[in-house]
Order: sequence, then C-alpha cells, then structure tokens
Amino acid sequence: MPKIAITFVMAIGMILTPIYLLSMSRQIFYGYKLFNTPNSYVFDSGPRELFVSISIFIPVIGIGMYPDFVLSLSGILSNYFYR
Repeated sequence: MPKIAITFVMAIGMILTPIYLLSMSRQIFYGYKLFNTPNSYVFDSGPRELFVSISIFIPVIGIGMYPDFVLSLSGILSNYFYR
C-alpha cells in the first residue's frame, strides 16, 4: 500500500511540475498582461534577464552537443564518492 501511495504522489508531482514551470516561465518572459498592453515587445529584456537566459541556454546546448563530458564527469565523481 505505501508503494502505491508514493507512486501516486510522484505521478501527481510529475504532472504538476511542468505546468507550474511553464506558466512561471511565461510570466517571466512575457509578463502577466501579454496581450492587453499596447506596443508590447517580446524582446524587452534587460541585461540581467539576458545574462540569466544565456547562462541557462549555453550549458543546455553544450550538454546536448557533448554529453560524453558530463557522463565521464559523473563516472569520476561516482568513483570518488563510492570508494
């Protein structure tokens, strides 16, 4: 019985997490009132928002293009922690 409850809670979390993250990302990038404001531009980001976006975007692209680096790093760390 506890395994079924844990599985159910995990499934609910897997469903609600993307909904929350996508709505939060939409509010961050587009604001609360996307279509109600006149002359609303999509690319009105300041330097801080661009820095955060690029800081997230570059590692994602790098890991997608060269996953062997991350996998070898995880192997090194597993050998270090599990001696």
